[in-house]
Amino acid sequence: MNREDAEKISQKVVEILEQKRIANKVTKLKIAQDTGLSRTAVTLIVNKQNSPTLRTLLMMASSIGVDLKEIIAEAEKK
Repeated sequence: MNREDAEKISQKVVEILEQKRIANKVTKLKIAQDTGLSRTAVTLIVNKQNSPTLRTLLMMASSIGVDLKEIIAEAEKK
């Protein structure tokens, strides 16, 4: 996998997490509280202005109530 492909998958993961967040009615404030990030940091990630670490993605997925492995698998298919 090259850098460009990895970046596309990473962005798709963030997009899917945002879709799941909305579907599960989880606020950005709740994610911020659960992860220890600021609400601004969560917004920057969602708006693709900041690249999250794997740790951050895992914590965000947990806060939203989804399995990050499934999200990554879904992102790789698209």
